[in-house]
Amino acid sequence: MSEKNINNSLSISTILCSDCHQLPSEKPHILPLYSTSAYELGTLENSVGLFDGSKEGYVYSRYGNPTITALEEKLALIECGDSDGVAIMTSSGMSAISTILFSLLSKEDVLVTHNGLYGGSTEILEILAIRIGFSLIYADLNDLESLESIKTQKAITAIYFESPSNPLLHCINIIQLAEFSSKHGIRTICDNTICTPLLQLPLQKGIDFVIYSTTKYLAGHGNSIAGCIISKHKDEMNANVRKNMRLLGGNCSPWEAWLTYTGLKTLELRMMRQCDNAVQIASYLNNHPAVKAVYHNSIPDHPHHELAGRQMKHYAPLMSFELKGGLEAVSQFMRRIRIITHAPTLGDLDTLVLHPDTSSHRNIPVEVKSKMGITPGLIRLSTDIEALDDLLADLDESLNV
Repeated sequence: MSEKNINNSLSISTILCSDCHQLPSEKPHILPLYSTSAYELGTLENSVGLFDGSKEGYVYSRYGNPTITALEEKLALIECGDSDGVAIMTSSGMSAISTILFSLLSKEDVLVTHNGLYGGSTEILEILAIRIGFSLIYADLNDLESLESIKTQKAITAIYFESPSNPLLHCINIIQLAEFSSKHGIRTICDNTICTPLLQLPLQKGIDFVIYSTTKYLAGHGNSIAGCIISKHKDEMNANVRKNMRLLGGNCSPWEAWLTYTGLKTLELRMMRQCDNAVQIASYLNNHPAVKAVYHNSIPDHPHHELAGRQMKHYAPLMSFELKGGLEAVSQFMRRIRIITHAPTLGDLDTLVLHPDTSSHRNIPVEVKSKMGITPGLIRLSTDIEALDDLLADLDESLNV
């Protein structure tokens, strides 16, 4: 038996388990974190309305949460520029990819993509093709004759692409691809993680679905993992994609949503500094004797220099460079860096490097990596907001033997 509190008729054990406080009526200055798994349903009639959708509200945080909703509404507005868009937060960028593919593709459908994707994306596409039973075809998405040829043999259901790609920054002509796909009833999915909505807006160029790993530039502080799917196809997003996300359990947590929401406040400030640093660092690396090649859209001899300049507002804050000394030179470089950090992510506040061959693309067959351009001497570099002079000095000391 629990002791009674002298000022309350309830026992102490009941008070410990109950929420007895009243929420303030004043609007908070910062978005609150609704860290709750479920919500009080009230009457049976209210509960029925909440579950059958005739009444708006929250029942269970896997189905929806006020903190997550606030973030989804902000991202949809940023991406679409009006109230026509729908955003669905997921537990990670990979969850966003698997959810949208699971929602759009069925057995015997055809998905067309391109070489040079992020390694994890290539892996999940290959796995889902086997598990779901759709055909996966790799093609040059800038070559419409190639796509026409594929279409005459098999009806294309959807096209999945990154632009720019991770890590070699190959670009897809987004407007051209969107027009082709719309003409033939093909759904298009763009991973816009590297650019963010600040550098390009694929939905406004005619793409059907945009996905993000919000872990990267959108959240921007290296302290959260989440993903997002955004589209103007409201009915399909709410009735199909959101339903699959909930049933598959790939929902974002309120904490990750709150971190992303607050991180967005500084996105423009961060992104502009990151992009400016990237152009200067790419130029430095392109003139360094130890560097064999630099993959950044600002470099005039990059294959998509002109295309990136035309369809992006600024060159991206990501690049890769290949060392002449191969794997041994990479090993020495990683040992020498002091300010730059060796870590398997990008888009944080500090500049990061990664060796794709042994990390992000390690599970890709050697012959496939060779076609992609993922060599043992390749290093991916994500520029961030440190002082440019300090970054260049760190690179100089690390590259000069």
